[in-house]
Amino acid sequence: MKQLKEPKIREYNGNFAEKLFAKIARSKGWEVTKRGYPDFICYKGDMLMLVEVKPQKNYRLKISQFRLMNKLSEYGVKCYKWSPDNDWISK
Repeated sequence: MKQLKEPKIREYNGNFAEKLFAKIARSKGWEVTKRGYPDFICYKGDMLMLVEVKPQKNYRLKISQFRLMNKLSEYGVKCYKWSPDNDWISK
C-alpha cells in the first residue's frame, strides 16, 4: 500500500484576524485547520479546540454559532471566541 505524503502547510488567505490567530496558534505548537465553521479546528497532542475568530472582542457570535458552541461544550468540546484585542492564546 502506498504511503501518503503529508501536504505542505499553506498560508491561510483569510481576513487579518484569522491570519493572526493561525500564525500565533501555530507558533504555540497547535496544528490548525481552516475549513469553514468553526473558523479553526486546532489540535495539539490529545487536546482539541474549536475557535471562532472575530475582528474585535465586541463582535458577537451569530446565534447559530452560539448555540452550536454551547451544545458542543456540553459534550466536552473546548469552544472559544478569539480576537486580536482579546488574545488569550499568546499568554
